Amino acid sequence: MNLLSAQPSGPAGTRGEIFADSGSPALDCRILNMSAAGATLAVPDGVAVPETITLAIAGEFVMRRCRVVDRRRGRITVAFEMPV
Repeated sequence: MNLLSAQPSGPAGTRGEIFADSGSPALDCRILNMSAAGATLAVPDGVAVPETITLAIAGEFVMRRCRVVDRRRGRITVAFEMPV
């Protein structure tokens, strides 16, 4: 399944924050590509990102609950589950 084949929305390069749970600090990321179904995020190399996260995108008022579906060096691809 290609999450990013749908029409892209939101500008590439937008800053985001990843929240793993209420006790850990936010992890800065950059949106590389985004569609209605998911996004590819640039993350710092070597940072462990859990299977489920909450994603906040700069300039948006909704936070998205996400599931990691692919991991590559310095990037992850997530599927949006539902707004939080």
